[in-house]
Amino acid sequence: MKKYTYIHTPIGLLEIAEYESKLVAVEFVKYYRHPEDGSLVLQEAKWQLGDYFSGKRKDFNLPLRFDCDETHKEIYTAVMNLPYGSTVTYEDLAKLINKPSASKTVENAIQSNPFPVIIPCHRVTNSDGSAGEFKGNKDSKAKEWLIDHEKGILK
Repeated sequence: MKKYTYIHTPIGLLEIAEYESKLVAVEFVKYYRHPEDGSLVLQEAKWQLGDYFSGKRKDFNLPLRFDCDETHKEIYTAVMNLPYGSTVTYEDLAKLINKPSASKTVENAIQSNPFPVIIPCHRVTNSDGSAGEFKGNKDSKAKEWLIDHEKGILK
């Protein structure tokens, strides 16, 4: 049975889901859709996200359960290894994983990221440098806010 918790952030309300002691999803939501649970994994996720948004954390150490193919896992791993405050394009990331002709595959993986913020897909931008948008949050300002937050532009 899935368990849920929620955190209010500067980019919106996030729903965090856990199954069998691993996170299975982070989603943008407008309201609380499930009763909250206080499991240790969910408490840790809220704590780490809170620290990230307050500027005390640059990366995450949480148990994640992926429900995707190996190519997407490879892309997500590469994204998690991008330095805090940096950005790359879809094309750059495809080259980084030694698949230079796979920029569309990279884009599809980024757009279906099950763990926004935790897997920092906001660090991957369009070729023109624009931030794009999150699945479930069509406000491009969310990704722009995260990029600015990491670059220290926000005070």
